[in-house]
Amino acid sequence: MDRKPLGGTPSELYDQEYFLTACEGHDAYDRSGGRELPTRLAVALELSGDITGLRVLDVGCGRGELLHACASRGAAMGVGADYAEAAMRIARRGGLDANISLTRANVAALPFDGKAFDLVYALDLVEHLYPAELDAMLAEIRRVLTPGGRLVVHTMPNLWYYCYGYPLYRLVQRLRGVRLPADPRERCHYVRDMHVNEQSVRSLRQYLTRAGFDAKVFVRNTQDFGNEGSLLVRRVSRWLSTTYPLAWIFCSDVFAVATA
Repeated sequence: MDRKPLGGTPSELYDQEYFLTACEGHDAYDRSGGRELPTRLAVALELSGDITGLRVLDVGCGRGELLHACASRGAAMGVGADYAEAAMRIARRGGLDANISLTRANVAALPFDGKAFDLVYALDLVEHLYPAELDAMLAEIRRVLTPGGRLVVHTMPNLWYYCYGYPLYRLVQRLRGVRLPADPRERCHYVRDMHVNEQSVRSLRQYLTRAGFDAKVFVRNTQDFGNEGSLLVRRVSRWLSTTYPLAWIFCSDVFAVATA
């Protein structure tokens, strides 16, 4: 099988400043040196169930927090793969547990044998991959998973929020005297430059099904909306993002648990 890497977003964009000041959970990392999990990673770990004795791969491992958590919960082996050199440097800070290793790799060409892992994470990665790259990554993950092995995915923002929820949010903010850009991606240059393939529940399920996974895809809020200046806006945002069916539009977090 030819597993030649595909071109995509340059790895140099994912520099130390990104991981330590912008990538979600950087504040928890700063407090704990990577031993405290931000909510999105904690939820992903919860969705994994009992990981005792499992061989775990974290694709797009970033700072490496999840690897430490897996090791502390009894995983037999944890491997982190990321194609950003800055991620490798940061993840090595403070040392690695004996059963944790790191590999710099392109997700479209994972340097592992087939059926090498029981559990794979792909967290906050999907939205950074062009469609052909995402298809290639999912094919690679299926190749390295044992039969019946699990894949846990988190991606944000929910494309339905961008399409339907954000325009309403923008209108409310404008009535409060706060002007926001029409394109929500313009609120952060990292999002504008790095997010090339945002997903909805439906589109992510289609990708996973096409790759041969049996997948449950759903929204589940992990945001505290602490950056909202108004207590009322924070409370309304939490309610909208956790109350179904409104959450399908107003919740920005999309998760999937898939079986190969």
